[in-house]
Amino acid sequence: AWMSFLYEATGNYDSSFYCCNQSLMIRRKMSDDVCIAGALTNMGHLYKNAAAYEDALDYYTQSGNYANMHGFDVRTTNWNNIDESIGIVYRLMNKPDSSLHFLNEALQIDPENQVTRISFAETLLLKKRYDEALRFFLAPLEHFRAENDQWDLMRVLLDAGKCYEGKKDAKDALPYTREGLSIAQKAYVKPYMIQGYLLLSDIFKQLNKSDSAYNFLKKYISLKDSVASQQFLWRLTNYKKEVDFKKQLEEVTLLEKDNNIKEEKLKNASLVKWVLLIGLLIIIFSGIIIYSSLSLKRKNEKLKSEHEQAKLKQHASELEMQALRAQMNPHFIFNCLSSINRFILKNETEPASDYLTKFSRLIRMVLINSNKKYISLEDELDMLKLYLDMERLRFKNTFDYEIIFTNSIDASSIFIPPLLLQPFAENAVWHGLMHKEGQGHLEISLKVDDKILTCTIRDNGIGRSKAALIKSKTAVKQKSMGLKLTAARLAFLNSELNEQTYFDFEDITDIEGNAAGTRVILKMQYKNLIELSL
Repeated sequence: AWMSFLYEATGNYDSSFYCCNQSLMIRRKMSDDVCIAGALTNMGHLYKNAAAYEDALDYYTQSGNYANMHGFDVRTTNWNNIDESIGIVYRLMNKPDSSLHFLNEALQIDPENQVTRISFAETLLLKKRYDEALRFFLAPLEHFRAENDQWDLMRVLLDAGKCYEGKKDAKDALPYTREGLSIAQKAYVKPYMIQGYLLLSDIFKQLNKSDSAYNFLKKYISLKDSVASQQFLWRLTNYKKEVDFKKQLEEVTLLEKDNNIKEEKLKNASLVKWVLLIGLLIIIFSGIIIYSSLSLKRKNEKLKSEHEQAKLKQHASELEMQALRAQMNPHFIFNCLSSINRFILKNETEPASDYLTKFSRLIRMVLINSNKKYISLEDELDMLKLYLDMERLRFKNTFDYEIIFTNSIDASSIFIPPLLLQPFAENAVWHGLMHKEGQGHLEISLKVDDKILTCTIRDNGIGRSKAALIKSKTAVKQKSMGLKLTAARLAFLNSELNEQTYFDFEDITDIEGNAAGTRVILKMQYKNLIELSL
């Protein structure tokens, strides 16, 4: 396992894969469940460094699932913090909000972990929050020097250099970058050498030293192309190895299951015989009694089922059309036009034009999608963003919002009925955030699990109790209609789940028990491209 780490650090992915594979096979034979989960995580690290990010997330998921199956929490092992690894992958995929979500989860488990704090700061650096990130990078420098921790020292030196370069402070950036690059060159750590060459090129460019900037840029391009070629060739040639590796895992797993089944059969052989004998007698007598009435009952159930299905389909179609009309109701359109008129009267032409552009785009998307039974989650989120941007402009940016994917989601291949999320977001804005003193925040997080899309809408508004005192009777009636129709649509979507509720409102309170917002948890089944084409 340690040989795999070393090969991976120097960019020798073939040897790293071989060692990681052998380590996993040995641990399988030893039934060392904790280290098996660790080996799966190590395989994810290998794919992460080879820029195969989706494959890396897949192995991290396998590690977590394996740990859950064998009764331990893989996140609590210091050397195997999956939340931090997933956060790093999302940063490399340029998804900083999702990255911060998982890194925060990792810090909840171990708040004093310096490596996790550095990973957190690197995502802050991606979001150009240079001063915050720099405090994290500079704090452990002397500790790493005292411990002769060259690996982490090299990392934070280059990160500090990036912060100063981002702040246009080339003179302070230069010594940190040179020291970090020197360590990387001595150890021949190619990924950090690439970072160092590019950073020095940018720094010398700020210092107007074109020759030096050009020299380091050539080194950066040459080494990056070399590593990229190795990564590509490894992914290309590793496909068959990966298939063989997964077959080995499946064979070992099947062998373990087969052995467990055989042992269980030997222990319960006598009991099984008696159960089979008694069961056979019960089946014979029950079959004689039931057979005479079974045919008639099946015919009646079939007729009744066909009739109910026809009624349900018709009712579902009617509800969908009513709900679509309810989402873009005259009340909402009136408020939008009033806002545009107010901007015009105040001679605020740019906000008026921006608001009118967003309004026309939203109306166009609603009209286009109103004839469709299903639209992609990507289109649904585009409409939701348009709506929220309009509300922010209308209420003078008194609130902000973010949309987070808490696991790997391809929004273009998930299909749901249109305009399901907007009523809940509207409810949060109008009844939670509109009357809040200070800056409001709306968080919309989505995840996919076993063909179920779960959407959590959370606001830091005034809470449902206080909102109920403020709302007028007319407003209650207008706002509740969209949610009522949406609840009926969700009931049809989730009819196969045998659940009693399909969305749930929860009150959020602070430490003192005061209202601190509202959370809505929404679950729905979705369809994929194959199902839509049938």
